[in-house]
Amino acid sequence: MPLTLLQTDESLLRLEWSVYASTSRVWGRLTESSYLEQWLGKLVHGAVSSGGSFVVDHGDGYQCSSSVDDFEVERTLSYTWKFPDEPTTEVSWSLSSFDDVTTLTLTHSGLSKLLASYRDGWLVHLTFLEASALGVPLPAKMFWNLHSTFALINAESQNRSH
Repeated sequence: MPLTLLQTDESLLRLEWSVYASTSRVWGRLTESSYLEQWLGKLVHGAVSSGGSFVVDHGDGYQCSSSVDDFEVERTLSYTWKFPDEPTTEVSWSLSSFDDVTTLTLTHSGLSKLLASYRDGWLVHLTFLEASALGVPLPAKMFWNLHSTFALINAESQNRSH
């Protein structure tokens, strides 16, 4: 039960994803170092915590630095997002639940020309996050195959709308 909303404008991406898992389980995937590697990358410095900062290696030493701006356990999480060759952007998460389903809303702002690439990347990361929350993490080597698939689907969708 994954993607339920995909919105974009010139520089903002918003994705809503529903997961058959408790809010605490999904929150753990967003914040605990042992789970970050299953869906985002390897935490190499710091912690995803209130007022904290952290660095995640996304593979081959390509590292993203972040500073936590908002941290409300099992509700909201916001942090800066900075790769060495990109401008600083902002990633925000909000969680809500109904019955046994957690709805995760991701907002990534400040993207401008990076929007399409991040759209496809976040769709893959959220697929990996959901698999982790369900207890069946996907192998990292599947990331770029899925990314290519989402990019092709999105390109076809763009072509049909023009």
